[in-house]
Amino acid sequence: MIDFNSMVPLYQQVIEQIMIDIEHNKFDKTRRLPTEDEMSRNYGVSRITIRKAVSELANRGIVVKKQGKGTFLKTPPMKKVLNNSAMSFTNLCHANGKVAGSKVLEASICIPEDTDVIETLGLQEGEKAVRIRRLRYADGKPLVIEDNYFPLKYSYLIGIDLENKSLYSYLETEQGINIISGHLTMRLIRANNNTAHLLNVQRNTPMLQLWSTNLCENGEILHTCRQVGYGEDFDFIIR
Repeated sequence: MIDFNSMVPLYQQVIEQIMIDIEHNKFDKTRRLPTEDEMSRNYGVSRITIRKAVSELANRGIVVKKQGKGTFLKTPPMKKVLNNSAMSFTNLCHANGKVAGSKVLEASICIPEDTDVIETLGLQEGEKAVRIRRLRYADGKPLVIEDNYFPLKYSYLIGIDLENKSLYSYLETEQGINIISGHLTMRLIRANNNTAHLLNVQRNTPMLQLWSTNLCENGEILHTCRQVGYGEDFDFIIR
C-alpha cells in the first residue's frame, strides 16, 4: 500500500508496488500494464507520479513502451549459445522454457537460384534440391524465418508433417543421421516487406541473418539454411 506519510518518494513506492504485482502475476497474459488513469486510481496517486514510476521502470529495462499500444512488461530474452553443436529451433525453445511451433511456407523440389546454395550443395547447373521453408514460433510468437535446402536424396522430407514435428529430431531418431555443425555466418540486415509481414514487425526493423551449413557424420552436406529474425528477443552467447 502507498504510505503518504513515508519519507520514501511516492513514485518509488509505486515502483515497489508494481514489482510486487509483477511477482504475483497480477497483469494479464498480454503483459500489458494498465493505462495511466487506471494505475492512478489503483494506487491512489496522480498520473504524474505514475508516469515517473513507469519511466523509471523503462530505464531499468523492466517495462517497454510501444507507441500506440501501451506499456508492457519486458519479456526476458531467449538465449542461444553459438558453439559447435547443431541445435534445432525446437530444442532451443525447450532450453528457454518455450513451446516451439512451425508453419510450413514451402516444401518442394526446385532448382535453386541462390548461388550460395548451389555452391554449398555442389549442384550442377539445373540440378534440383529439396527446399523446406518455415516460419518458426516460440510460445505462439513468430521469431524466425528459416529457409533450408537439402540434396535431392532427402526428398522424403516433403511428406513429413514438419508443422508438428522437429526436423532435426526426425532426421536423428527416425533416419539415424548424426548431425554435425558446419560453418556459421552472421549478418545484420533490415526486414523487407515480406519479412516484416511474417514476423509482425515494422519494415526496416534490424534483423539478424544466420547462414549455416550442417553435415552428416561422414562429412557429407546435410543441408544449408538461411535464418532471418531473432531481433531483440534473443541474446547470443559467444563464449
